[in-house]
Amino acid sequence: MCFYKISGFKKGITRIKFVLIRVFFWFFCIGPANIKTIFKKGEVMKKFLSLLVVFIFIFPGYSLGEDTGNDKKSLITLDEVVVTATRNAKSADEVFADVDIITREDIKNSSANNIDDILRRLGGVDIRRPSSMGITSPLNINIRGVGGSKRVMLMMDGVPLNSALTGMVQPNQIQLSSIDKVEVVKGAFSSLYGSNAMGGVINIISKKRKTDGIEIVPTFKSGNYDFLETGAGILGREGDFSYSLNASYRTIDNHYQRDKQKKYSFNPATGGFDKTYTDVSDNSDYDDSRFFARFDYDFSEVTSITFTGSYAKADTEMGTTDFLPVERDEDTEKKLYFLNLNAQTTAFDNLHFDMRIYSNYDESDSNTEHIIDNPAPFGAPFLFDYGKRKYWGRDTGIQIKASAPIGDFNWLTAGIDSNFMKGYWKNSLEDGTVIDHSMDESMNNQAFYLQNETDLFSSLTITLGARYDINTESDNSFSPKLGILYKLNDQISFRGSAGRAFRAPNLNELYTPTWMMIPGVPFQSNEDLDPEIIWSYDLGTTIHLTDGIDFNLTGFYSKAKDLISNPINAGIMQYENLDEVETDGFEAGVEGKILPWLSGYVNYTYTHSVDKDNGRMDNMPLDQANTGLRVFHNFGSKIHAAASVDLRYYGSTFFKDRMTGKKINLDSFTVTDLNVRVDLCDRMGITGAITNITDEDYEIHGSNLGPERCYWVGIDFRI
Repeated sequence: MCFYKISGFKKGITRIKFVLIRVFFWFFCIGPANIKTIFKKGEVMKKFLSLLVVFIFIFPGYSLGEDTGNDKKSLITLDEVVVTATRNAKSADEVFADVDIITREDIKNSSANNIDDILRRLGGVDIRRPSSMGITSPLNINIRGVGGSKRVMLMMDGVPLNSALTGMVQPNQIQLSSIDKVEVVKGAFSSLYGSNAMGGVINIISKKRKTDGIEIVPTFKSGNYDFLETGAGILGREGDFSYSLNASYRTIDNHYQRDKQKKYSFNPATGGFDKTYTDVSDNSDYDDSRFFARFDYDFSEVTSITFTGSYAKADTEMGTTDFLPVERDEDTEKKLYFLNLNAQTTAFDNLHFDMRIYSNYDESDSNTEHIIDNPAPFGAPFLFDYGKRKYWGRDTGIQIKASAPIGDFNWLTAGIDSNFMKGYWKNSLEDGTVIDHSMDESMNNQAFYLQNETDLFSSLTITLGARYDINTESDNSFSPKLGILYKLNDQISFRGSAGRAFRAPNLNELYTPTWMMIPGVPFQSNEDLDPEIIWSYDLGTTIHLTDGIDFNLTGFYSKAKDLISNPINAGIMQYENLDEVETDGFEAGVEGKILPWLSGYVNYTYTHSVDKDNGRMDNMPLDQANTGLRVFHNFGSKIHAAASVDLRYYGSTFFKDRMTGKKINLDSFTVTDLNVRVDLCDRMGITGAITNITDEDYEIHGSNLGPERCYWVGIDFRI
């Protein structure tokens, strides 16, 4: 048998690390905004191949040669275990999927106050939110051009957290202090997870203590805009029983972290848009309380039971009404919780069973301005009034999974998912009058899936999987998946996959009562919606450059049809199956430890999404890039310091005004964040962070400007 290795590897490590340092600092010096000049206009395949050529010239010291047998030890040891890509615990080096992992160290040494602050630094991940803090309006998460958080599955310890009513996600209901790691699996994964997993899966995994003892960590943070966060975490174990408890409270005077927001008004005389700025410094307070608990009991090494639960409550001031003769305050209260009971065991040495019962719930209760029909035969066709909007969704489910080796080369996984979803929506005036009608509907979904992983020739793994979903309110869906992992040698591997995924229309899209988002334009649901369908393909490589430094390159393509949108036709806004979207692009990145005291990352994503009828997709930049450096230094044995700087580049894009259909262009921007942390005697940690150091005036979306320069300092103490 012929073996391959990187010739001159040991002698080349110093040279390679020197080149990598130059690459990182070159990126910082030119600025991410100039990255796009490297990739001028052209087809994505040309860009993909160009990047390969660039990589070859940057790292000319690598060549493939026959192994002489003198160095049979693996040069790379990768023991990071992931569970999301296959629903089984496997080394990240042994799965066909693209998986990004955010560790607790990444979180601790970052300027993040919310989990999405870190997620947006990953290649291929685009996150937009109208507020910079906490749990306000739902996030918009886009993975590889598959837009909208309804098309990304969010989980906590395997529990689906997408809203049963809207499909939206709120990852910031989880405190950072309770997180052990986050796994982000990119690409279509309905073959394992069903609806909502069109673009990928985000699984937040909580902490579990492995050794006896207890650690209590109170925390305190304070920053500008009167930001304040207090909390405490407890992580303990006694014998076979372990527990993790977290509680926190946050408040800020302005959740936009910016005094003014932009507003566009169409000017018929010029055919363009006039820009004005609105003061949002008043009536923009925010506060939340969050609680998390996890309890584990390990009966043996293979049998355990786990309970997890989370509760979050957030109050957000949303400014004042726009049209009422006398201004009224608008505000929203959100409540979210989930409960999960999970048991797992192994029988007959290798037959693994896993069973889960869960429930997640989200509720929104707003005091807001309503637009209603004028019942009088005279006057304006619509009126403005004040009232409430309340809606909630609950998803209760059971999951049963079994997995076992079949012979010497196959690993078979089979499972059943069953969930019951219920949703409620009511718009009402102050006197209790219901607008249109209230909605109280439910939906059931039953599914079974099968997946087989076959190892061939010790270097090739082929994964075949399929899932069939039976939905009471929509068409049934079949989701097949093929994945291939080929290891050329210990340093180089290739991955590829092809699969079909879907998203069933949710209760909001099917049954929500008619209301007006825009004056004079009724917004209607549609009971005749079909599931969204996507075929997704990707092909990539991972190259372990040195012990701890990896290069990744992945090309992707997807074709989606029957995407649900809400266009305005004949003066009515209604959910319809309209969009057909093709997306092609690629991700490239290098990350790892460059020197014992220095680590870093660089990633670049090119995403080209085109709507069949309307051309290039709005709110989706062609170019995105992220880079960061982290420096470590020990001052003796008692003081440990770390500093990191992160840059995020977001290419120019546009959005369409809903009423006129005209485009409004948005400029590219670069945001730089700095974080410094000092740990004293392995007990006390002091952290300082500055976000948007250059005070970039950037626009995330129409009328949504990003936060100004902000800072916070924090302290935590381990008891």
